Amino acid sequence: MSALSETPDSNGKQPPESAEDIWAQRRGKNIAILWTIIALAVLFFVITILRMS
Repeated sequence: MSALSETPDSNGKQPPESAEDIWAQRRGKNIAILWTIIALAVLFFVITILRMS
């Protein structure tokens, strides 16, 4: 292995070793974004209902 692949990135983590690691990171990020969007939609719905009354 080269020295470049063994150095941590800016977050102090090791870079992904395989394609499966990259896909797992992307999947985790996508799930986090999905939950953020759902939470915002619920928040807007609640605010709308409260303002109607």
